[in-house]
Amino acid sequence: MNEPRCTNRSRAGALTPARRRSPVPIVLWRLRGATDDLRGLVIEASFGYAFGFELDAELVFLHLHAMLDGLIAFADRVEAALLAQGWRVIPDALPSITRTGIWRSSCRCGPNC
Repeated sequence: MNEPRCTNRSRAGALTPARRRSPVPIVLWRLRGATDDLRGLVIEASFGYAFGFELDAELVFLHLHAMLDGLIAFADRVEAALLAQGWRVIPDALPSITRTGIWRSSCRCGPNC
């Protein structure tokens, strides 16, 4: 009556879902401090979004958020506070994306600069 369970491990491995690719982070801004560089990143996750600090190429902070608008507002406040503390903007060769989806350079003159 009872059928034996499958003990073949290779078959069990075949039932696992396909590997997920790591999401590519979006760089919101890059700042230079006294000794290191800091990048503000947005990473898309299955539950929403994450904001991360990458200090000298090492992820040191991750803040989870369900909505992108709130996360971008948080990142803007962090950037403003760091600039007030003496961090300097690193000019980018690549544009970054804003909350509204408008591509911009590191210039803060306005959206059409």
